[in-house]
Amino acid sequence: MKRTKNNRRDIWRMVLIGIITMVVVIILRILVFASFKIPSFSMEPTLLVGDFILVNKLTPGPRIDFLGNNEEGRPLRLTGYRTIERNDILVFNDPYYKSSEIIQNWNAHYVKRCVGMPGDSLYITGGTYYINGLRSEINDKIGNDSLQYRTMRTEYRVPGMFKELGWTIDYFGPIYLPAQGDLVTLDTINMHLYRPLIEYETGKKLVEMEDVYLLDGEICRQYLFKRNYYFMAGDRGTDSKDSRYWGLLPEDHIVGKVAYIWKSKDSYTDKYRWGRFFKPVK
Repeated sequence: MKRTKNNRRDIWRMVLIGIITMVVVIILRILVFASFKIPSFSMEPTLLVGDFILVNKLTPGPRIDFLGNNEEGRPLRLTGYRTIERNDILVFNDPYYKSSEIIQNWNAHYVKRCVGMPGDSLYITGGTYYINGLRSEINDKIGNDSLQYRTMRTEYRVPGMFKELGWTIDYFGPIYLPAQGDLVTLDTINMHLYRPLIEYETGKKLVEMEDVYLLDGEICRQYLFKRNYYFMAGDRGTDSKDSRYWGLLPEDHIVGKVAYIWKSKDSYTDKYRWGRFFKPVK
């Protein structure tokens, strides 16, 4: 009889340990880290197909998707230990997932390098990035083979989002990246650049009618931005569907900063790349 009670006590202890372990892992996954597998070549040579990356959610702070401001549709973002910085490699949700408008789809993920920060003016000439009028050091990380750009097929070189402005992925901009609190005057170019952002923030339709801009029927000459926006790019510049194609990244779509490659497996040979295990990502 005593042995039976001891067995039951051991079973309940194991169950309790299992439950506590599961709760701790769930909390860590929500608040601290996430893991993703790299499926494409767009971040080579920094990240290879078959790399498994560990994402630090404490930069810029863990996002809790099921909590937040229901009126604005903004998920809750807890305070992190630092904000996003230029050159950070980030995992984020695809803002234009199967849509011409910005949507919230928390299941589709991209990984790119942060090139442009809120408040920056950015343009690209010959595949070279310029930030606030100066050649950016980010070019040391991003491939910009001008010959490859010139030999690309037109449909791949001309991004649909900015086709009307005559921009290509190697001759792009200038574009200003709005910061929270920025007041922007609407004109023909700004209407084209910022309409998806304004509609996302307000949930209203912005249209142009005889040189007048109407936001759900009300005249809108200027707009005060509620969010920060970023310009993202892949390290393999001639083969990356990034901000040059789909536009600016809203801050609330960011999941976190890539910290480590914790495992790597060659997709062709099925062999582990041991030299990439627990490699810091920069």
